Amino acid sequence: MRAASAMRARAPESRTFNGGKKVRGQVQTQPAVHRHGTEPVQTPQARGNGSDNGSTEPGNTDPGPARAGGGRRPYRGSNHAEFAPSNWSVRTQLVAVVLIPIITTLVLGGLRIGSAVQNAQDVNNVRQLVRTVDKGTGLLEELEDERDLTALHVAAGRTGDTSRLDTQRSQVDAALARVRAEAAHVHRGTNPVLATRLAVLNAFGGKVASLRHTVAHSKMRLLPVVNAHTALITELTDALDLLTPAIAHQTLAVRAGALENFTQATEAASRQRALLGGVLTQGHFDSNEAQGLTLASRQQQALIGEFRSAAPPAQRQFYERTVTGRDVNKTEVLQKQVLARQGTSRLRLDADEWFDTMTSKLELMRLVEKRLVGSVEDESSREQHQAERSVFITSLVVLLILLLTFGVTHVVMQSIVGPLHTLHASALDITERRLPEVVRLLRGSSDTQLEPIKVEPAGINSVDEIGRVAQAFDEVHRDSVRLTFEQAQLRGRINAMFVNLSQRSQYLVERQLELIDHLENGEQDPDLLASLFKLDHLATRMRRNGENLLVLAGEEAGRRWSAPVRLVDVLRAASSEVEQYQRVQLRGLVTADVDGRAVNDIVHLIAELLENATTFSSPDTEVLVTSQLLSGGGAKIEIQDSGIGMTAKDLEEANDRLLNPPVVDVSVARRMGVFVVGQLSGRHGIRVQLRSSSPSGITAVVMLPQNLVRDHGNHMDPPGLSARYNPEGRLTGWRNYDTIEQIDESTSTKRAHRARRHGARSASKE
Repeated sequence: MRAASAMRARAPESRTFNGGKKVRGQVQTQPAVHRHGTEPVQTPQARGNGSDNGSTEPGNTDPGPARAGGGRRPYRGSNHAEFAPSNWSVRTQLVAVVLIPIITTLVLGGLRIGSAVQNAQDVNNVRQLVRTVDKGTGLLEELEDERDLTALHVAAGRTGDTSRLDTQRSQVDAALARVRAEAAHVHRGTNPVLATRLAVLNAFGGKVASLRHTVAHSKMRLLPVVNAHTALITELTDALDLLTPAIAHQTLAVRAGALENFTQATEAASRQRALLGGVLTQGHFDSNEAQGLTLASRQQQALIGEFRSAAPPAQRQFYERTVTGRDVNKTEVLQKQVLARQGTSRLRLDADEWFDTMTSKLELMRLVEKRLVGSVEDESSREQHQAERSVFITSLVVLLILLLTFGVTHVVMQSIVGPLHTLHASALDITERRLPEVVRLLRGSSDTQLEPIKVEPAGINSVDEIGRVAQAFDEVHRDSVRLTFEQAQLRGRINAMFVNLSQRSQYLVERQLELIDHLENGEQDPDLLASLFKLDHLATRMRRNGENLLVLAGEEAGRRWSAPVRLVDVLRAASSEVEQYQRVQLRGLVTADVDGRAVNDIVHLIAELLENATTFSSPDTEVLVTSQLLSGGGAKIEIQDSGIGMTAKDLEEANDRLLNPPVVDVSVARRMGVFVVGQLSGRHGIRVQLRSSSPSGITAVVMLPQNLVRDHGNHMDPPGLSARYNPEGRLTGWRNYDTIEQIDESTSTKRAHRARRHGARSASKE
């Protein structure tokens, strides 16, 4: 049967499961993962190849067991540097880089859009002013007509039919309401001139009513009435001068100026109609009336001249084509005739003829006036469309700039962050999956089966800095795999060396045991025979220590049983391999058979546990071994001592090492027992757990699976005897396992010693 080494690195007054030191009764151990539960909970599937306490000894390429909870904790700087730019993610750093340009673009674009919107609002307000001027121009025409009809009425002595005058006054009131309605929609803003003129328009109705009342209830003559209406019309004209250069654009202001000049010229022509019509109605006129008529004529000519010089060519040509004809020439002839007869009693001119002829000329002039108003409206509409288009284009350009900025930022960010994420995922995949898989494959292969492993690249083909980092990382990965491959080859050679040394050692030990057997068979001296027994036992332990090299190399013993072996034989063979086998007491043994293929390893495993129990307990105490068949199949073996015990941390560490045997390195030599028990238990699916005993000591629980143990029957072996099997597994007799008595010279005593040793050893050898 295979032997095993001692299960712990022994030190005086120490108690650990192959590791740690006791100082003044206390045990120091390295931390281990805590395992809960009162029953052993080790399964072969949970076994790993984690390194021992993160050992960094040469040859240890195991990445180590995964941290509890899965994943890896990302690096975090100190709290005071948590918000430092160096701790920002790359995405945050890139956003920070483009944040200032984006904010600048937003601010400048917002200001530009705000300016365009404000300009559009101003243009829209100007357009509303143009509408007000349009309605005001209509009001001027209606008010001029009212003035002229009022002059005729006053010249006739305020008698006659007033229906035409009343109708005209109604039209003036309606036009005034339209002007006030349009002016109400104008945004006055902070322009005091505009606010003043709009206020005049708002209060103009009261002034008109007051003038009407004055004319109706006074004896004002023709010229004062005309002048009063003219003053009111002039005030309205000034109030309608809303499209100043400070408010409107230059082109619009020029056209508005031409409209104003022509409107004043039309008013001067209307004033001539009123004065001359009144003079002809009353039949005479004095020098003041003649002077007023002459002044109105000259003002008209001057204003027409200004219009012609300032108006655009198209408007000037339209005027010349429109204000012409017989009625226009006739008005000039009639006016000259009247002025030539100034001072005579009879003017010999019909007032109605003059009024109708002058009205025809005014209608032609008002056609031009309407054309000018339409030109102003067209210009304001064009400016409004241009302002709206400017707002749209500005907003679109700013939006496109922002979208382009965000798009370029996103593309650049993805070109940097994407490969970094790929590199990060590849690094984690290499660390957590690929490299451990390579290590596992290399460990599971023999030296002759090792083949170079192809390393997959990180998948980043760019030539920028990140691509070069990925290439460097691939090189590191290749070097890691190469080093792992080389170390696996080295480990294979070392394992082969262990096997060779073990075989040489076992060969010498076997020859030594044969020589000892020969000496024992021919020796009759009890004292010398007892010494030979001790030497035989030491040689057996040496063979077990030598076979530990096979375990280190991952090899199995060449000798195997072909037939089942009694569980009691297995336990007795194991006890015979420990130095203080006299202290081992087997109690409550069950009649069960152990699969012959696992007998050697089970004897080796239990011998290591018994060695631990006898070494770390008082020499005058017993080590109790009990067995029990489980209802669900299998068997449970408990090894209990009354030693110094272990702390909770020691138990956690020992159980963790039993569950996850470390990789073979220098540290394993200091904890040989843990490695041997863990490897042997994992080989057959055996669960081993240590727990504290009451009141002191440690209990090692060994759970043999159902496939290794079967019930032997309903009978027990005779007390102190055990079945003897031949190499083919057949029952050949019984061995004596009586308690050792005081050695004397009697033949029976020597036979008992020889029978006990040979029986135990034959169970091991077979």
